[in-house]
Amino acid sequence: MSKNDNIEELTKKIKAYVNKLDIDTIGIADANNELFLEAPENHRPKNILEDAKSIIVFGKTLPRAIFKMKYHQEQMVHRLYHSIYKFLDIAATRLSDYIETLGYYAIPIPSYIPFRIENLEPWGIISLKHAALAAGLGRIAKNGLLIHPKYGTLIRLSAVITTAKLTPDNPYTEEICLDCNLCIENCPVKAFGKKTGKFNKMKCLNNVVKHGLNILHPYDQNYVKNIELVTNTLLIEYTVGCTKCLEVCPLNSQQKK
Repeated sequence: MSKNDNIEELTKKIKAYVNKLDIDTIGIADANNELFLEAPENHRPKNILEDAKSIIVFGKTLPRAIFKMKYHQEQMVHRLYHSIYKFLDIAATRLSDYIETLGYYAIPIPSYIPFRIENLEPWGIISLKHAALAAGLGRIAKNGLLIHPKYGTLIRLSAVITTAKLTPDNPYTEEICLDCNLCIENCPVKAFGKKTGKFNKMKCLNNVVKHGLNILHPYDQNYVKNIELVTNTLLIEYTVGCTKCLEVCPLNSQQKK
């Protein structure tokens, strides 16, 4: 068996294992993909795990019916977010254990926290959106979220960085976002620049991530510098203050097929 055959067989074996974990979508990215260079240096896969070669990215979707609820919608989104985060974290840990039984190193990447504030922007251990983009799972929508061809922007993500050399998936090249601008027009905090259209993460974060300490800490530069400590320790489960861009996206209301 050639080296390439070994890589293909290993890739199939790992994808088959992930599918048994009840995951909705999976893709593989090369650790050398240039997309990872857009992240700060200490959030790039090859700087997280020495000799990293591949990133396995996978996701689970929110039920679409959540946005048909008449009452308690944000509370239910809060609960579902954190249930899915735990589900994905466990899946990433199980996959990492499995890969290490095959003789490689593997690091599970959390779905949500811990995160760091770098240059006044929030970053996970790695950018899961960039990883999903590199793994061919979709495109980046106008609202800054990953948009998947089947699951819209309802997909939550996790990943595993590994020293195993795997076959990367091709980038997703078809346009998914319908260019309707509904997410921009309905954003309550106007997190998108009028002229540039650039997405302001911190404006969005202030409105989405809600907790009881906000009243004690005005949302200024000093608080932003410490928000990662507050979030990573006291606020493992934040409540959700805004879901507008998810609600109005036409792809999120389509029936799954």
